[in-house]
Amino acid sequence: DEFRFAVGRTRRPLKVTIPGPFTLSGRLRTGPGEVYRDRAAAAEAFVPIVNAELRALAAAGASFIQIDEPSPAIHPDAPVDFAALLAGATAGLRGVRVGVHLCFGNYVGRPLAKRTYRPVLDQLLRFPADELVLEFANRELAELDILPVLASRFDLAVGVVDVKSYYLETADDVAERVERVLAAGVPEARLSLVPDCGFSQTARWAATAKLRALVAGRDLVRGTRTSREANDA
Repeated sequence: DEFRFAVGRTRRPLKVTIPGPFTLSGRLRTGPGEVYRDRAAAAEAFVPIVNAELRALAAAGASFIQIDEPSPAIHPDAPVDFAALLAGATAGLRGVRVGVHLCFGNYVGRPLAKRTYRPVLDQLLRFPADELVLEFANRELAELDILPVLASRFDLAVGVVDVKSYYLETADDVAERVERVLAAGVPEARLSLVPDCGFSQTARWAATAKLRALVAGRDLVRGTRTSREANDA
């Protein structure tokens, strides 16, 4: 219903975001005496519910859906195959571009664990997705060296604006971050630019300024590269 409401009020492309099974399972009590023995069992129970929602969105015309999940790195001890959960949630989905955002936590703007993708790189490569949406600005662009590995399998939406900080990036800040991502070996055709996470925990005035910087920084990079190509020609 929310997608139908939105699509009738814009001519621009829409990306639908939806929490994944493991995210939803964190809202339930699990353990002895509860319905589910642990969070993994609760997450598995959410798989058909999420799958039905994804299929309904596709039937309503959604062509790009992003599933939001915590990075497996946040739960290194969880007996959960995140790739299998996502495979079940997206089963039977056709004609839809699927993105997966791997979040390090944003409750009240605070991360929830050590922020590193490297320990779960093998698992990420098994995700049934077209695009991975990853956080880098809030980690000072750490682990850029893993991006070429991931870009061999996925398109990448790289966070170049830090939603957890009230430092307001300039266009130059964003452009510098983008150039570093490109220099790390991510092909331009596989790269999208995004904030690290959603702005739900960020004041509106700051969110607006950060989004303006994101667009202006992208334009700076485009202009610089166009000029460079023209000079080379």
